Amino acid sequence: MTVPAVRTAYEDPATRWAWRRAASFRLGVVLLSLASFVAWLYAVVLTPVWALWIWMPVLFVLIHIALQALVLVLTVNRLRRVLKVYPWQSCPGAASIAKNGTTRFTLADPEAPDRRITLKWGDWLGSGVTFWVREVKAGGVGEIWFAGDPRFLGVVAAPGPRRLLSVAQKEAVDDRMSARRRGVSPEARERARAAGARVG
Repeated sequence: MTVPAVRTAYEDPATRWAWRRAASFRLGVVLLSLASFVAWLYAVVLTPVWALWIWMPVLFVLIHIALQALVLVLTVNRLRRVLKVYPWQSCPGAASIAKNGTTRFTLADPEAPDRRITLKWGDWLGSGVTFWVREVKAGGVGEIWFAGDPRFLGVVAAPGPRRLLSVAQKEAVDDRMSARRRGVSPEARERARAAGARVG
């Protein structure tokens, strides 16, 4: 599938549809997690007092799921900010699995194409059941679409675009780390700042 020839990825109707689909799905997960708390409370009310300890592990799992869903909803705006600044680019063979089982995307540096930069996604807990880990392990992802600057942040998608995923270097989003200062042109720095990255 060919990458749309538009100035920014968000100008493509298929990208806007994929973003709306991702936002709707993530909001639905949050609403379902809130509904699960109501179901948990109902089950607790119906349970005899001596057996209430059974429901405590369920509560901890529900809290974990709700927090993960909340983080996903909060990244929806980051997806759109990046898509409004950068165009899609096709990157064949960029997805691979790290030794710890997480997914990594190896992309060319925009200002030095012979240099490779790696963006990591996932952690050892809970990411093994996601599309990106499952499909990359199975060899089902030969090409990815990438919008962004791998030195800062970006959006990874399966061709189409489908399965939008926000990826970032830690220093581009974490206030506790010093922002990247060296090896970046002023134009790239401004684009990254417009996309929501912390820039030095």
